[in-house]
Amino acid sequence: MQHTGDDEDEDTITLGGSEAGEYDDFGPDLGPDARDMDLMDGSWEERYYQGRAGSRDWQSISIALSLLVLLGLLVPLVLVLTR
Repeated sequence: MQHTGDDEDEDTITLGGSEAGEYDDFGPDLGPDARDMDLMDGSWEERYYQGRAGSRDWQSISIALSLLVLLGLLVPLVLVLTR
């Protein structure tokens, strides 16, 4: 398949922001807001390195997965025995 170049405008993908005066899907770009303050002042690093950042409780996750596997074995067994 040869490209003739006639549809060059249709294949253009704009990188970056939208045209001047237009809004993109997320609204106007107003810059950093209150959600970004921890990134700008570095307080996220302080929380992270002090261990106050939230982390996953892997023991609870492994218990939950074990219970799911156990139920996956027991439910069919009960269904077969009560048949």
